[in-house]
Amino acid sequence: MASKEFLTSWFADYVDNFATNIWKIAPFRAGNRHWICLLLKAYITCLVSCLLLACVLNSVEGEKWVATDLRGHGVTAKGKTALDECIWFVFTTVHGIGFGEFNARGVASRLIAMTCVSIGYWFTIFLLCVVMLSNLPGERSPSLCSVTARMVGAVWPSYLVFLFLILVCGAMCGPYVSDDPFGNNEWPTGVYWLWTVAHRMPYGDIYPNTSFGRTLTVPAAILGLLYMPYALALVALRCPTMEQHESLLGHLRKYPEQLLGRGYVIPKNGSDVREVVMEEYTPDGRSNI
Repeated sequence: MASKEFLTSWFADYVDNFATNIWKIAPFRAGNRHWICLLLKAYITCLVSCLLLACVLNSVEGEKWVATDLRGHGVTAKGKTALDECIWFVFTTVHGIGFGEFNARGVASRLIAMTCVSIGYWFTIFLLCVVMLSNLPGERSPSLCSVTARMVGAVWPSYLVFLFLILVCGAMCGPYVSDDPFGNNEWPTGVYWLWTVAHRMPYGDIYPNTSFGRTLTVPAAILGLLYMPYALALVALRCPTMEQHESLLGHLRKYPEQLLGRGYVIPKNGSDVREVVMEEYTPDGRSNI
């Protein structure tokens, strides 16, 4: 009998531990799954933007991609148009996996490529902000517009400094980086090259083969990497006005289950959060229920 009870208890504990570990793979409940739908909406919006940019790129430079290849060798666009290659180029760029078999050649197409690079850089930060704001205590349910407005309002001063450094340093180092296969080694070459490096998506058409270029690549790479968590910290930091603060407190009293954030899962036998929220605190630190 004792052996049977031991086996039953052991089996129950094993099943419980196994179920707990399986639940850790996706520990989301009804209150903290809203961000998943928001991510899907953001991703669909991003794909639509990619398609539009690819169509513009094809209209600007598609004929060159069909007629000639890169430096006389390599991959060329197949078929009567280069639309499929332009879609491939934009898609891989935005997803951060550009292979460099196709490259923008003119000024207009390079501006489009720089736009794609920026979208890919900021879209990753945007997705992280969606998840973060969905789980921060006291935050209202985020939407595409609210997250975008929150990001822009928080990061635009620092991002202007980021771009200023890219433009100034890139313009100065243009003639001293490498040979431009599609143009003259002037300031646009340097800006295009440093823009792609700092946004973590260089194509390889222009690469630093001088000591000066490699020396500049190191701080640009560091800046591009460390700015991403810095931008997240700016978005997470909350400095509300008094009116916003009072509104937040009222929202928490109305929805006390959001006091600890949607990502917080209250234990089954945990204390009632509503009782804690409704406590009246005195200046000396004592509470009266």
